[in-house]
Amino acid sequence: MLKRIAARVLARRRADPATAAKPGATPRARGGVVQSSLAGHSALGLGLGALVYIVCLSGAVAVFADDLSRWEWAGTPETATLAPEVVDQALAAGLARAAQQAGGAEKVTGLYGLLPRPDWPHLAVRAFTPAGAVTWRAGADGVLADTPSDAWTDFIGEVHMELSLPGVWAGLAVGTVGIVLLSLLFSGILAHPRIFRDAFALRLTGARRLGLADLHNRLSVWGLPFHVAITVTGALFALASLMILTVAQVGYKGDLARAYAPLSGAQVAADAGPQPLPPIALLQAQVADPTTGAARISRFYYVERPGTKGQRILLDMTRHDGLTQGDRNYFDGEGKLLAPLGFLDGPVGMRVYGASLALHCATYGGLPVRLVYGVLGLALSIVTATGFSIFLARRRDRGRPLPRLERAWAGVTWGVPLAATVSAAFTLAPDLAREAVYLWSFWGLVAILPLLSLAAPTGERASRTLRLLLGAALVLLAGAHAARHGTDLPAAALVVDLVLALAGVGFVFSTGLAGRRARTLAAQANPAP
Repeated sequence: MLKRIAARVLARRRADPATAAKPGATPRARGGVVQSSLAGHSALGLGLGALVYIVCLSGAVAVFADDLSRWEWAGTPETATLAPEVVDQALAAGLARAAQQAGGAEKVTGLYGLLPRPDWPHLAVRAFTPAGAVTWRAGADGVLADTPSDAWTDFIGEVHMELSLPGVWAGLAVGTVGIVLLSLLFSGILAHPRIFRDAFALRLTGARRLGLADLHNRLSVWGLPFHVAITVTGALFALASLMILTVAQVGYKGDLARAYAPLSGAQVAADAGPQPLPPIALLQAQVADPTTGAARISRFYYVERPGTKGQRILLDMTRHDGLTQGDRNYFDGEGKLLAPLGFLDGPVGMRVYGASLALHCATYGGLPVRLVYGVLGLALSIVTATGFSIFLARRRDRGRPLPRLERAWAGVTWGVPLAATVSAAFTLAPDLAREAVYLWSFWGLVAILPLLSLAAPTGERASRTLRLLLGAALVLLAGAHAARHGTDLPAAALVVDLVLALAGVGFVFSTGLAGRRARTLAAQANPAP
């Protein structure tokens, strides 16, 4: 029955002038259109897959932002605490420098202080002006360095959160990536009924596609709760700006300020009259722990319209218990407490929001939690990379290979971590430690390496070459960093150097194993007569 219906439909299509082949249309021409469409479709899939992979991998790295910052700042003496008056002097000095560079105090729109604490023993001051942000690091004495520098770890965090895109476009892009990833996770589970039954089946020998599929499926199952939690919270945060824009249009007649009010805290009316920054000790005393009277640990400090009577101050405080580690407290220009944002003991919605931030960013539980997040984040990165590789391997096994796409995807898989390593190397040259340098080196290599991979004879060869380069780059980066700082290298930075070096050696060693395996499979496929 179905065959007869299909035959009649095909007959009608052949007789229909609208669908009949045109006299001038040759099979070659129609095939050219199809091939062009397939090429465009494949390129789109490659681009979207690359964005998903970049967001996942950069997130796995960004979890260790504090640890990598200590590695990056290895040449700056560490101090876990600074007297409040020393912090006040550093903030005032940063504001004065920014005002001088911008051409007036009124052009400094914001002042940010990253305060020292036991797990991040440094002080940094960042000022925001229409020309951009500028950051100064402070030594153990609280005195700001003469020249500004940008943190590579901040750049990687922005890649994860914004893909280096501006404004609403960042939220749209990263939110789309989150939705795509969440869809892939659930559709992958539904498409494999035996995925939980075979949770510990792993075939690392034999056909490459089967090994990739087992690795992909096992990592997906083992980390599924983590993958879902991180993907859902990340997509919501990324799309928050779009959702609030919609709420403003629907509920507040386009008034964004009213829509943002629950998330932006108590407001202070703008007043351009001069007003010094209030002492940070005054702010901390007003948010002491109500149960013990002890001051909570301050993580960061931010001032809107600094140096004016209309300045509004945000002081983030943590008490190191529970999932939601900190709350954000707002003060007016004279340092009077307005209200906390409510992450710890506010409305249910704000507490859920604060807990979601902690859950996504691993800001609870210390180093053990960060290590777990790092491993699971790396697993999610492998899942995203192997998913596209399985698709390409399946095409090849069925006699319909996409060799150019195989080589390009190898350039993405190994090119992204190589680009991140190269961009991190610029932190060793103070004059080049600038956000623009990180931006162009990272995204430039991310774009160029897949194109260069097209020159490789096979995707496997491109993969091995880039893996070897990545391993060598990691070893060189660790060695150069250790040599630059010598005996002054802090223990935390030394651990990072050792991890980088071991990872690099592992990649170099695995390249040799992969080459040997490829030769063995080739010999089995083409036995000698």
